[in-house]
Amino acid sequence: MTETRWERWGAASGFGALLAGAAAVVFERGPVRASDPVAKIADYFADNRGALLAQALLFVIGAGFFLWFVGSLRSFLFRAEGGTGRLSTVAFGAGVASTMITVVALTFQIGLATAAKDAGQPALVGTMDALFTVANLPLAVMLIAVAVLSLRTRAFPAWLAWLSAAAAAAQLAPVFGIVLDSGPLAADGWLAAYVPYPLYAVWLASATAVMVIRIGKPTPATVIPGAARHAS
Repeated sequence: MTETRWERWGAASGFGALLAGAAAVVFERGPVRASDPVAKIADYFADNRGALLAQALLFVIGAGFFLWFVGSLRSFLFRAEGGTGRLSTVAFGAGVASTMITVVALTFQIGLATAAKDAGQPALVGTMDALFTVANLPLAVMLIAVAVLSLRTRAFPAWLAWLSAAAAAAQLAPVFGIVLDSGPLAADGWLAAYVPYPLYAVWLASATAVMVIRIGKPTPATVIPGAARHAS
């Protein structure tokens, strides 16, 4: 009983990541691009120093909660998958990779916010934006692994499996947009800015709630393609 309670608390860390992320969004001060004039970039980081540092701190705290959640997610998925736990391991590793890339990007944000006013170099801004964009790829891999495993084993209900797939597609859009200079699919376009994170947040809230409810209950029977046909 005690172990189950701790597992539920571990799963609930997803809510901590959500709350930290929601608080961080309050400090959003609009975009700045590597193509902007150097003076504009420098003024942006100097004028919004406090907000950018507070936002970075909250996102870093959220990253800590999410790493804990990913560990709980792996255990939850592994119980349903069994065997070598290949997809569970893929989901875990991809979640960790995405989080660490994001933390590195936040490090650039902190450095630019604390630098001298004339030190906001476009190359650093471009690298920071690229890191935030690239972090979407391993997150998409994690979501795809969750979707596939859930459809095969019912670890998560079918509706959540399809939500995982949709969230993964949203994460991939800005990654492919790296090669585009403009438009909604570009890395700095409206699609990348307004779609991936909200859809991911809905997934995280749903997955966390399902995990908290299901932990300690019997694992749903694994569905193996073709098993029913062979049994008959």
